[in-house]
Amino acid sequence: MLVTAGVVTAEQLGQALALQSQAGGPRRRLGRVLLEMGHTDERTIATTIADQLGLDMVDLAEVTANPDTVRRLPQAVCERHSLCLLDVLEDGRAVVAMADPTNVLALDDVRFTLRTDILTVVALESQIHEQLRRAWSLAGGASDLADFGEAEAAQELPADLAARAVDDSPTVKLVDQILRDAVAARASDIHLEVQRDALRVRFRVDGILRDVLSAPQRLAGSVTSRIKIISGLDISERRVPQDGRTRITVAGREIDTRVSTLPSLHGEKVVVRILTRGDAVPSLDDLGFEPDQLAMFRRALQLPQGLVLITGPTGSGKTNSLYAGINAVLDPEKNIVTLEDPVEVQLPGITQVQVNPKTGMTFQAGLRSVLRQDPDIVLVGEVRDGETTELALKAAMTGHLVLTTLHTNSAPAALTRLIDMGADPFLVASSLALSVAQRLVRRPCPRCAAPYDPPADQLALLGLTPADLAGARVVRGTGCPECGGTGYRGRSAVYEVLEVDAAMRRVLVKDPSEAAIGAQAKAAGMRNLRASALLKAFDGRTTLDEVLRVTTTDRADGRHCPACSRPVDAAMVACPWCATHLETAACRGCGRHLEESWRICPWCRHPIAGADGHPAAPGDHPAARPPAPRAPVAPDLR
Repeated sequence: MLVTAGVVTAEQLGQALALQSQAGGPRRRLGRVLLEMGHTDERTIATTIADQLGLDMVDLAEVTANPDTVRRLPQAVCERHSLCLLDVLEDGRAVVAMADPTNVLALDDVRFTLRTDILTVVALESQIHEQLRRAWSLAGGASDLADFGEAEAAQELPADLAARAVDDSPTVKLVDQILRDAVAARASDIHLEVQRDALRVRFRVDGILRDVLSAPQRLAGSVTSRIKIISGLDISERRVPQDGRTRITVAGREIDTRVSTLPSLHGEKVVVRILTRGDAVPSLDDLGFEPDQLAMFRRALQLPQGLVLITGPTGSGKTNSLYAGINAVLDPEKNIVTLEDPVEVQLPGITQVQVNPKTGMTFQAGLRSVLRQDPDIVLVGEVRDGETTELALKAAMTGHLVLTTLHTNSAPAALTRLIDMGADPFLVASSLALSVAQRLVRRPCPRCAAPYDPPADQLALLGLTPADLAGARVVRGTGCPECGGTGYRGRSAVYEVLEVDAAMRRVLVKDPSEAAIGAQAKAAGMRNLRASALLKAFDGRTTLDEVLRVTTTDRADGRHCPACSRPVDAAMVACPWCATHLETAACRGCGRHLEESWRICPWCRHPIAGADGHPAAPGDHPAARPPAPRAPVAPDLR
């Protein structure tokens, strides 16, 4: 297989076989001989073995196994056979990563110890030993800190004693290992929570929290103190929340982190946010915009002046989108200034200002000062009040490109939110260039994603029919060691982009309501969040489950067309897809709902029949009768 793949030549293979068969030395496998000769690398050998045996290949550099799970096998067995217990599935099978899955003696030892069936996967030997070292180093750290933990449980330690304790190597190793595992698992946050009888460690990976470690509760104080020390926080203060920032080095890479502590019932909870480095800011092409949406965003970034809004809940990726936009227009000829609370991404080539209300550096005061610094582009972390909103809009009118964020559910709602915060509609109409709403959806794991037939109830919730899936590639992850059994790996953004053109400006001046703005956005062809997410789901870039989890729809009545079963709004009188009449069966006298078989309205005695008093003929019932032509209505010019 190696020769066929062009990894080694037939001559190199012959040399390796000759070296392998030499008498007097230890018997070595062919892959090990080729590695020692320098003809290939460890990953190529492992991948070839997995292909030859039809097994899955797992990259343990990106998988964090629970140390308690790993230690269910004896350390001597794991070290001797180069294997690691990764997980135990719901059906009882044990997932074991092996460098040599043909080692039947190792498999027998595992079966004898666990008394269960085995699901074997292939991994690099060096990564297996790194997982083993991590698992037993955490266990060793816990035992080494036992004496200190008992003393701490009896009474709170003074600051000087706590500082000496956390300088001990076991605590340092434990915290360093947690940080390394979080970076390897692509976590965005680390949660250290003190429970009544345990220190619970969780990672937020792809927006979802995962349990990774449960340590004895007595270690909580020393671990918290260690994190406070490296973050520059006060370890003697445990009664009030604290915030700090630090830069750590993991596997030769420098990682920026933000640390927050919160006093709780059993101790301080610590959350470590792993920040995006300036050199790791994604490009605009990698964010998840659809081509037409990306074109609108790029056009707005090239404007000499105007306001660009990005809206969405906390954790929806707004900061990444803003910095990707800033990075795309970064130029020595432009003066770019940011005003943030806090500064999360440190990007070279721009001026970044940290808001600090304690010293009087608020968003309002900071923005006034920034505008006196001759900026071309201003990034305001968030507009939170009417004064900041008015300053941002006036800056956008006076020759500056302003980028900022809001917390609203949709792009049209952002426009009305500005007006609700006190901005004049004409000021919003003349200043605003683009409004973008975004959410983050998880991507299916590329290793275990497989096509499936969505159930009927899921399609009904999405307003789809089986016919809508024709030609679509709908997939769902089944769960594998590569994705930690979740079926997802990585995230992408879905967007709702509203470009403020001349027609939208007229609506803002005449009727700045969310309904009017939304109607104009639909008329202009704006694709909402649900539609953008469905595009990704039909293309296999996310799942229908994620579409339902992340996006919402204004349809709450559950009404469907009786002919094509597609969802329709309550105000519609005809199905926009199949042209079926949908006029509500309501009494013309009192407007109440009528059944099709009734002859008279039971509430107002209005007849539902012809002049002869007989029941209405089919098609004569209000529910079946086509709507009467409506007279044109003069526009409201107030």
